[in-house]
Amino acid sequence: MIPGYFVTIEADECLRLLGEGSIGRVAWASSRGLQVLPVSYTLVGKAVVFTIAEGTILDELTQPVNVAFEVDDLDVSTSTGWSVMAQGRTAPFAGDPDALRSLPWVPGHNDVPVAVELGFLAGRSVSAETH
Repeated sequence: MIPGYFVTIEADECLRLLGEGSIGRVAWASSRGLQVLPVSYTLVGKAVVFTIAEGTILDELTQPVNVAFEVDDLDVSTSTGWSVMAQGRTAPFAGDPDALRSLPWVPGHNDVPVAVELGFLAGRSVSAETH
């Protein structure tokens, strides 16, 4: 047995960790098959919000779609990390546009905001004892 720990993260801590992140991966069953793509995001209340460019595969998420959203922080040098997975349904973002000031960080015209209303949160934290 490898010394260390592997623990479940409670939902409120998962939400806090989501709020501290800025890059995550959105996954869904698209018209072209399963997709898992990175997006820059922000947390607005209990919704993950990111922007997409029209005409891309991500444009499918402007319609109601069930998605998974994952964020993690792993440190190979210390053998520690955590991962949070959320499930929800997409919808056009109708909140305050000022909440999106930091988006997007990648080049291009990503001007269509999409929200994932979070319905389920799960997380895990792991550490292997190193010598």
